Amino acid sequence: MVRQFTGVADVAGVSEQSEQPERIAFANQAELILSLVGYAVGVGNVWRFPYLTYTYGGGAFLIPYALSLLLLGVPLFVLELGMGQLTRRGTLGMWTKIGLPRWQGVGLAATVCTFLVGLYYITILAWTIYYLGRTFAAIPSGKLPWSDEAEGATCPMMDLYLHQSAVDSPFLIDSSTGLLNSTYAASVWCKAVGAPPADYVMKTIQPTRCPAQMAKIFWESALQQSPGLDQPGGLNPGILISMTIAWLLIWLIVFNGVKSSGKVVYVTATLPYACLAIFLVRALTLPNALTGLSFLFAADFSHLSDPQVWIHAAVQIFFSLGVGYGSIVAFGSFGKKSANFVRDASAVAITNCGTSMIAGCVVFPVLGFLAQELHETDPCIAGDSLDSLKSIGLSGTGLAFVAFPIAVSQMPGGFFFAILFFVMMLILGIDSQFAYIETVATVLSDAGWGERLPRWALSGLICLVSYLIGLIFVCRGGIYFLELFDNYVSIYVMFAVACLECVGLLWTRRGKTWEQFKALCVDSTGMELGRIWEISWGYVCPGLSAVLVVLSITPPFGKLDVMGARESKHFPEGTGYFPEWTIALGWVIASLPMAAMLAVAIRPSILKTTSREGSTIFDDIPK
Repeated sequence: MVRQFTGVADVAGVSEQSEQPERIAFANQAELILSLVGYAVGVGNVWRFPYLTYTYGGGAFLIPYALSLLLLGVPLFVLELGMGQLTRRGTLGMWTKIGLPRWQGVGLAATVCTFLVGLYYITILAWTIYYLGRTFAAIPSGKLPWSDEAEGATCPMMDLYLHQSAVDSPFLIDSSTGLLNSTYAASVWCKAVGAPPADYVMKTIQPTRCPAQMAKIFWESALQQSPGLDQPGGLNPGILISMTIAWLLIWLIVFNGVKSSGKVVYVTATLPYACLAIFLVRALTLPNALTGLSFLFAADFSHLSDPQVWIHAAVQIFFSLGVGYGSIVAFGSFGKKSANFVRDASAVAITNCGTSMIAGCVVFPVLGFLAQELHETDPCIAGDSLDSLKSIGLSGTGLAFVAFPIAVSQMPGGFFFAILFFVMMLILGIDSQFAYIETVATVLSDAGWGERLPRWALSGLICLVSYLIGLIFVCRGGIYFLELFDNYVSIYVMFAVACLECVGLLWTRRGKTWEQFKALCVDSTGMELGRIWEISWGYVCPGLSAVLVVLSITPPFGKLDVMGARESKHFPEGTGYFPEWTIALGWVIASLPMAAMLAVAIRPSILKTTSREGSTIFDDIPK
């Protein structure tokens, strides 16, 4: 419980200005809220949450998801925003300000993890920019570039297994489309494995309509995908140009810190909702939309007995809200010190999860429509089920760059909806990406490593270094490096960071840190952090986070070979080859944040602090 007091000072002892006159800040609280919304609401809301809901019991998945939000998401969001706001420091410097310099390693671990995520996350923006550019370039032709009607598009041959009674029928193929006549759909053998029965004969046809195949071909040509990570190949020119544009956009947003990014979020945090609203209306009016919605919300409560469902729900909350990465702390440090951080954090966390629900109501009607459309071109794709779309992709890159492009190519006004979708994806990605850069810049400034550089130069240096390292993601094998980083970087670090944040605040110095933090909160904001927060941050959050750490790295839920490298096959026979040494490399990457944390814990003097020697935020609390 939080009780609001009146008649207390807005700030503790001396004013914020006298404590740190040089620290930049948001112009108003609205900029902070919008920045937090933009950071928390990202591409994962669109391409991960709906798929998890579909996979793990539909409406039943919402039960562990809601409990994870209540027990982990909201409390941790409140904790990180509050610590940033009251200490006026990022995730590194806040520990010195509460008198725990050896705990700065926790913040450094979060920062290293954030930096590594930022290296590959921007690749999604590069792909999006590439698709946008190709879409605009195709407007004069009137055909989307991944359409089967685009200039030069030729559908690949299709092999069908037909019953011998139908294979020689003169009416088997529709002469106008080159597709199987729908009246013969029941004569097709569609099982994916095993040999066909003896009375079925293979027949090869040349279709003139193939939206799914052409969208996949376009995606593969955009990536210029190599057979595996053992063959990285050269740089991909189209994606390289798009990556360069993406980094320039990010630098232009963050070059002056929150003074510039705080203005940008008025557009970037709100425009995606306008795009979602337009898509929602269109999606719900598509043919077969209810079929898609039924797969999203039909509850199968038997899934609740599967521990994986609960683990995935908790993991999605961490990923979606972005707790444990330090960005929330960084943004909070630029906000108003007297603000009600409990109210603000709770509102943002709930808004984020509500956005995921809206995104689900957009994605699955579109997939229902897609299933019906593709059933007309391939009798083995069922129009009343989404299972057969798994070969295209119901989450991640498959959803964003294959399934959705197919769907919009079949809609009236395809160019409008294609541009709308990729603009939405671009803005969602930009908000999260500049938050990562802002977090790293804040930590470097607070640590004293970047204090001699103006903010535009520090931000530019971070962007440049990230760009150069990130070139590995725009080579022909770049998607394999991206999968390597995506699977290992955050495998357990954010859980460990969240756990240690709670322990550091509640259990150090025999509870004195917590008592002083509560007193500072009352003095600065007029709020008293009641018993419920002590229980949540002292027991529930660290306990559940520690369990997630253990489950992430130990069998049967965690596994050493996260990506299945040992079973991987070269593309296009398989999805791409990962040499066995990538298992060791992946765990080295996963261990970098924790190694940094241990180094600081052993020798905190390696970090230069900008705070006064012996000065903490508690020194100014009226005795």
